[in-house]
Amino acid sequence: MAHQVEFRLSENPWAPTAVVEEVNARTGSGLVLTGLADQVGGTSSAAYVAWPDGREAAMTRTRTKLSTMRQTASVLNDVRSGGLPVPAHQLVLELHDGYVAVVQERLPGRHVDSLDPGTAAAFIAMNNRFAGVLRDHPQVPRPGAFRGGGVFERTVGQLGRRGRRLLERLLEVDGGRPFRMEGDDLVHTDYTPGNVLFDASGNVSGVVDWNSGAARGDRRYALLAMRWGGIGAGEPDQIEAELAQLTPATRRSYEAHWMVDQVHESVVKGFSPERVQADLARAEKVLG
Repeated sequence: MAHQVEFRLSENPWAPTAVVEEVNARTGSGLVLTGLADQVGGTSSAAYVAWPDGREAAMTRTRTKLSTMRQTASVLNDVRSGGLPVPAHQLVLELHDGYVAVVQERLPGRHVDSLDPGTAAAFIAMNNRFAGVLRDHPQVPRPGAFRGGGVFERTVGQLGRRGRRLLERLLEVDGGRPFRMEGDDLVHTDYTPGNVLFDASGNVSGVVDWNSGAARGDRRYALLAMRWGGIGAGEPDQIEAELAQLTPATRRSYEAHWMVDQVHESVVKGFSPERVQADLARAEKVLG
């Protein structure tokens, strides 16, 4: 059956009706599509579904590997039992087109377009609650930007002379050998207001969209998405105060890796040549 593409303005347009149909056909879940999130950008816009018993859930779609998303589901379900407001992951399934469908608990709260001093403080405090929570999960990898294995060479390195020069600059920033991120914090690699829910009092009620996979390392790395992600600086003094805890060398390495990883992700996700070139130019500007 042909399906309308409901999320036309997503960077990866997709049809939740088709995904719900495939999930139900293969698992007998009986999910019912109840609505679409009002976010129109991004790469993993959420659709709202309901289980046969009435439980509300959110469904997303990701290019992250099935094994990574299963590990993420297990880890988040574990830390959720410790009181962290992350969604229970109820179903993870690889679809026929290679994407992975994720059905997760729908948490209460609302998104905010930008951070004011109160929500910025709550945003930072929530990130700090991720400190050390993965001490018992050594199997969770570092953020993709720090995993090595020649990943960047297969994407950024294939962008011609400029791509190769960018990787040379990254190695120079790291003093000639790859930087290793330390720490056992839970790291959300897309920690932006669009992926955080707030209650009526301005407190965080949920941290959602873990579609890049849960990572282990230094939680402060997640704040770079606010400083460099083009989301809007929010309350920059508060974000800056957190990042100022890093040594200059560590911060420089984090920023460099974050920028190169954006180029890598643009290539992996099949973004337009114009988007890839824009991300490449931004990374070149930051790395010098």
